[in-house]
Amino acid sequence: MDSAQEIKTRLDVVDIVSEYIPLKPAGTGAFKAPCPFHQERTPSFYVNRPRQSWHCFGCDQGGDLISFVMRMEGMEFVEAIELLAQKAGIVLPKYDGEKASQRKRVHEVNDLAVKFFRASLQNLPEAEVARAYLAKRGLDDLTIDLFQIGYAPDSWSVLSEALAKKGVTESELLAAGLCAKRENGSGVYDRFRGRVMFPITDVHGNIAGFTGRILTDNKEIAKYVNTPETAVYKKSSVLYGLEKAKGEIRRLDLAVIVEGNMDVVGSHQFGVTNVVASSGTALTSEQLSLIKRFTKNLAIAFDQDAAGNAATLRGLDLARQQDFTIKIITLPPEAGKDPDDAVRKNPELWKQAIKDAVGVMEWIYRNSFKGRTASNPEDKKLIAKDILTEIARIADPIERDHWLKKLAKDLDVSEEALKEALKKKDGNAPRATNHIASEKKPAVQEKDTLEERVFAYTISRPDMFRLAVETVHPDDFKNPSLSSLYNRLKLGYAQDEINLNDPVISGQTIRPPATLSPDEAKTFDALAFMAERETQGQPLDELKRELNTAVGQLRVQRRKYERLQLEQEMREAERMGDQARILELLKRFQALN
Repeated sequence: MDSAQEIKTRLDVVDIVSEYIPLKPAGTGAFKAPCPFHQERTPSFYVNRPRQSWHCFGCDQGGDLISFVMRMEGMEFVEAIELLAQKAGIVLPKYDGEKASQRKRVHEVNDLAVKFFRASLQNLPEAEVARAYLAKRGLDDLTIDLFQIGYAPDSWSVLSEALAKKGVTESELLAAGLCAKRENGSGVYDRFRGRVMFPITDVHGNIAGFTGRILTDNKEIAKYVNTPETAVYKKSSVLYGLEKAKGEIRRLDLAVIVEGNMDVVGSHQFGVTNVVASSGTALTSEQLSLIKRFTKNLAIAFDQDAAGNAATLRGLDLARQQDFTIKIITLPPEAGKDPDDAVRKNPELWKQAIKDAVGVMEWIYRNSFKGRTASNPEDKKLIAKDILTEIARIADPIERDHWLKKLAKDLDVSEEALKEALKKKDGNAPRATNHIASEKKPAVQEKDTLEERVFAYTISRPDMFRLAVETVHPDDFKNPSLSSLYNRLKLGYAQDEINLNDPVISGQTIRPPATLSPDEAKTFDALAFMAERETQGQPLDELKRELNTAVGQLRVQRRKYERLQLEQEMREAERMGDQARILELLKRFQALN
């Protein structure tokens, strides 16, 4: 038995889901709740204990307890297996054990450092300057505890000496980035000294590194010092506050990106908890991959001093290429220079600014006119240059035309002149993928709801399946996946793979054969949830009547479809002058009536 199967044998999906959301009974062995993956008022999220699976009819997602944890925690498969293995008391086979052990030890050393910095902030007399700074920034004790903010004493060795007493070696301090080697002589010295310490966690809450902020006005010393890259910390791969924000980001389907740690801390203190920080850098592909686990919608608050800066705009390119929907947050003048200022003056200012965020094109358009006069020829050229650069990215011709018309009107120039200028940019401008793609996407196929309903009836009860075996043919399903799955079920029934007399499933949907493929099992699971939801409490006689009626409708639909197909083939035969083919098709057509 592999690790995943052993985990599913030992753990119960209802117990695991209940750790995240409250479930209410919804029939024998079934439970329901509002879906945690999209906003809804009426519960459409169902969990089934006998089948050990879950499914949401609102967002059409489903799976087992492993896939549920992957989605809730934003984990990869291996990460979810590791988490669930701990819950199940299973020791997983070691994979690159030495490397895993090194990462674990760095996390342990960082945890000890957090405790040291926290105790220093609370107890040391010299930390009064740090306590005063945090009070001045308006942080309460609960928020300081939540973010584990601490203080690094102004000493070259106090941390390394304290951790040495806990069994931490110099090489381990160096590996964690807490110390650096002395240039002259042997030994190490503390990297963080006389600073307020902000622990940086990974998406799962492990301490990966630190940011230390200086408490003096000394311009010769860096205002912020970060942990160097280590086995567990890479600046381009973390977002400050993500482990605390991920649940709300998923619930609201929106990640608010700010620049500084204090912007995150202040926002969380005042109830805006879907906020993370990029720590003053442009978003990286690794950071975007993390965010994509929870949402594809971004609202970004730029530093007001950097608004409109070309480098800042280039930072959005990766997000646009990865098909994120992006809006830009602009703080009103009375709000201050950053989100932290705004939320402390009035939390509603910050909340409203997030609501009022606009698309990138709209934001660039507005900012291009700031400080310029549209009637001035030189300003007019600069405005057009800024805006046409962004218009050149737009793939959708209708959206392009909208902005060209608006720009021509606001600049009082002809559209032809703008189009001529745009032609010169079009050859070099990358197309942003968050707009309508230039390649034609295949149309989404509509669900065969009648076929799905028939299938759901057939598996809703053992007695219903016995009836279906005699009356429903695989060819009744035009959808090939349903036809194939139904045929597999019939074969399973004939070969006694499906135990229709199992007392555990009496009055419930039948159990599928164990030989189903993963895709077939997923389809069966979704339809079984539909059967439970639609047929619960209905008498067997009533279900049989509904099945017979639905099958009749299905066959009428199939005959209509076949007639249309034959008519099309006859027209083609007439065009080719194939009389024999016409007669053959005519006989088939008449046989359908």
